[in-house]
Amino acid sequence: MDEGIWEAARSVRPYLVELVGPAVALAVDAELSELLTCTTGDEDIEHRLREVLDAREGTSVFLERVLDDLPVFRPPRVVAAETTRFGGLPGQPLPVPADKFRCPQGDYVWYRPEVGVPVPQCPTHGSPLASA
Repeated sequence: MDEGIWEAARSVRPYLVELVGPAVALAVDAELSELLTCTTGDEDIEHRLREVLDAREGTSVFLERVLDDLPVFRPPRVVAAETTRFGGLPGQPLPVPADKFRCPQGDYVWYRPEVGVPVPQCPTHGSPLASA
């Protein structure tokens, strides 16, 4: 099982509107949600997740970013903000990981872009996201 594909499918959902546009985002989100909540045939589901993510340029680039960034994936907006603010201290500067939240059912992951941003509910189940 390639955990990177699963992580990308869970993590891309909050970014779909900006990656594929509002007209397509709902359909892609529904397809990902359905696949992520399916309980049979992990290998087949993983293959389908990869197909859905590779089908559009924005999600394909996101997938490759996740696979390149593992084992510790950091979402694009958080990394961009962390790496461009200040770089004058000595030593090996590393980005501070963003707070990660996930649906208890495991189909949705959201990263808090900055302190104080309220945690949303899972768009699939309507349940509160838990700290991961």
